[in-house]
Amino acid sequence: MKKALIFCSILFLSLSFYAQTGTICHYKIVEFKEFEIKKPNDEAHRNAIKRLNQAREASLEFDFVLEFKDSVSSFQLVDRMDNDVNMPGSAKIGHAMIGSGEFYQNTKSGVWLKTSEATGKKYTIQDSIDFDWIVTKETKIVNRFTCFRAELPENGTIKEVWFTPQIPASFGPLGFGGLPGLIVEVKRGTFVLSLVEISTNQPVNIKKPDFGKLISAEKYNKMLDDMRGTFFKQD
Repeated sequence: MKKALIFCSILFLSLSFYAQTGTICHYKIVEFKEFEIKKPNDEAHRNAIKRLNQAREASLEFDFVLEFKDSVSSFQLVDRMDNDVNMPGSAKIGHAMIGSGEFYQNTKSGVWLKTSEATGKKYTIQDSIDFDWIVTKETKIVNRFTCFRAELPENGTIKEVWFTPQIPASFGPLGFGGLPGLIVEVKRGTFVLSLVEISTNQPVNIKKPDFGKLISAEKYNKMLDDMRGTFFKQD
């Protein structure tokens, strides 16, 4: 009980501080499993894997930024295409593998938005902030913060994140959120995205995205499924 009271006191003091300031967090890819050649006699396969690994290398230089203030947040890649000088197109492919577009959240209104492009058209995808997290008791230190592990079942896979109550902001990278603390690290597929720098008391100007047509996540996913179905029928 005493530990719980101490924890609540720290949480309250931290909340009072962070609620009055804008915060900027920088994230980097700290782990990214190399793609393996499974068909050594297939030249097209070898070339495709080579391009994927070039994109993987380019993504290690990416700087992702999460900004938040009060009840709103924005997460996106800081545009740097200098990696494409020696490896044309690799940065764009790497961005697509990690997660392209801007992610916006407003916890007060419950709005979740993501900008995207498909078939040459621009969309702002709208969804609700509704994450069915399973919070575990497992802890570890990430960039000096004590973090707890949480899991999110999604499309037959498990997304793993680490969040810290020391920064009681329910935001995170790649559109994740809804936990009692900032998401410091995300393990998704073959890569790990981790917090490397945080600056408080920063001027931030977060605007609601206005990027092309507003569409619900359900309709957008159905549109993509229909496009895939048409493609395979033609094939």
